[in-house]
Amino acid sequence: MAMLSYRIRKATAGVAPYPCIFLLHGYGSNADDLFSFASYLPGHLTVISLEAPLGTPFGGKAWYSIHFDAAQDKWSDLKEAKKSLVTITEQLENFINEYDLNPKDISLMGFSQGAILSWSLLLDHPDRFRRAICMSGYINTQLLENPLKEYQNVLAYASHGTNDPTVPYDWGESSVNELRTNNPKVTFNSYADAHNVSPENFRDLLEWISKTNLD
Repeated sequence: MAMLSYRIRKATAGVAPYPCIFLLHGYGSNADDLFSFASYLPGHLTVISLEAPLGTPFGGKAWYSIHFDAAQDKWSDLKEAKKSLVTITEQLENFINEYDLNPKDISLMGFSQGAILSWSLLLDHPDRFRRAICMSGYINTQLLENPLKEYQNVLAYASHGTNDPTVPYDWGESSVNELRTNNPKVTFNSYADAHNVSPENFRDLLEWISKTNLD
């Protein structure tokens, strides 16, 4: 299996094994997009921005195809999405070994389609991923192994723009609120914004990262 392309900023502080945060971009983007955040993230974190394996009709990359003319429950190519989830989890061990990462302190940060995958990875692989930051996405229960009410001890920060024209705000709010019923450590913030990460949102997520670091 071919390794995913990626960009990396190795930890500039602390000692090995290093905590790590994996960045998962949105549909039509690439590894450079969220990697622009790397210089603002804590120096003790190794930052790895993964690039999705599929091309799109509009340029850029995707973790799975999206059928824009379909109903909500048929938006996503679930087979491709599940394949991307398997690819990420299978390649995690390679990253841990190559870059001397702490397997007990792996985080995720995803935007849009990358946020949807981040939710699935966090919920179904709590032994591999400690926390997640999920921006402008939602929890796609069709990608989960269990009903949403069965997940517990989840640590996550979610955010969404109330004027998002791409991923409706209600999708994010309703799915995360359902998860929060049994998970008080899940944060959901809304912003008067569209399908992007506002400066206020970015400031809040950096604060959340600081508060939930193990160090």
